[in-house]
Amino acid sequence: MRRLPLLASMVLLGALALWAYPLLGPLLRHGAFPSPWGLREPFTLLVYGSSPEYLGPRQRAPERFRGLADAILLVRLDPGAGRAVVLSIPRDTWVRLPGYGVRRVNAASPLGGPELMKEAVAQITGVRADRYVVVSTEALRRGVDALGGVRVCVERPMRYRDTAAGLDIDLQPGCQVLNGEQAEGYLRFRKDALGDIGRVQRQQAFLHALKEQLLSPSGLFRLPQAVAAVEPHLRTDLIRREKGALLGFALRRPELVSLLLPGRFSGGGWSVDEGALRELVGLYFQGEGTAEEAALSGRRVALVYGPGQESQAERARERLQALGLGVVLHPVDLAPGRTEALENGPGLLARALGEALGVPYRVSGEAVLGADLTLRLGGDFPLW
Repeated sequence: MRRLPLLASMVLLGALALWAYPLLGPLLRHGAFPSPWGLREPFTLLVYGSSPEYLGPRQRAPERFRGLADAILLVRLDPGAGRAVVLSIPRDTWVRLPGYGVRRVNAASPLGGPELMKEAVAQITGVRADRYVVVSTEALRRGVDALGGVRVCVERPMRYRDTAAGLDIDLQPGCQVLNGEQAEGYLRFRKDALGDIGRVQRQQAFLHALKEQLLSPSGLFRLPQAVAAVEPHLRTDLIRREKGALLGFALRRPELVSLLLPGRFSGGGWSVDEGALRELVGLYFQGEGTAEEAALSGRRVALVYGPGQESQAERARERLQALGLGVVLHPVDLAPGRTEALENGPGLLARALGEALGVPYRVSGEAVLGADLTLRLGGDFPLW
């Protein structure tokens, strides 16, 4: 009988070894285990994608991590607040690059690599990243496939073909699990009215979906394979101690706050709203306080709803107008998965609206442009 517990222990250890085996290579190369203490101080990281370079039609060049920058994220990891703040910077944001004049920020990568990218982002935001991480599109494809796909809700048809780049996007509206190739198409698509800003908002939605997948039982089971798949396709200047601290912080499941760089379309690019940016940087990157209350009256809210929700939208509009809000109707091809209030800002307005309506709220750059607030109307919208 004593052999049974021993046998069970051996089987368990064997299963654990098989689960962790894919991590062996990354651990040998990076030598970082999650630190039990995690981060002790706030840490700022620049994360961006490197677009593929091509030798010819449909023939990608060997990865140099010097393609045009894409999905540019300034990440603030705050252990005191238990929060990870992700500020998305549109690739078409105008910035003055030292030695090169005024350029779009994505040009900093091929011109000067990660160091010039850090300088460009610092010029835009006033925040200099401590370290950088550059990933290729191959990391995205392989990582998503290793996780078994990521479930996202595609709001509208996405069709685009780039024969030279071998990019063929054909996605239909609906909530679905995307494989690596489909996820790349979803994140790179920009052939709609919002162009790069729509793509940035989809990237933010994907971040939240990816977090949910990673923390699910199946995601945790597949995590070693995903890490092993992604690791060869990234570059970073993080040192061993920092990697361990970041892993330890991630295991504590911090709150995820996603923001879009405030601004507007201008001159074929994205021009920064300096006042709104200072408010966001002060609150989320410098720890400055903000007012505890916000008045809804006189604000504009975008009401997002899908087919068949017209009567619900009318009731919601009446309720919003009763709160003193101006309402802009924003129909989409796919009804939102749930009701929620969004704000690309300090979050006080979103909280006030959420509490007034009895619905969830969050800070997110997925909010509709041109409005102070966004209300997504899901099937769970309360009937007053």
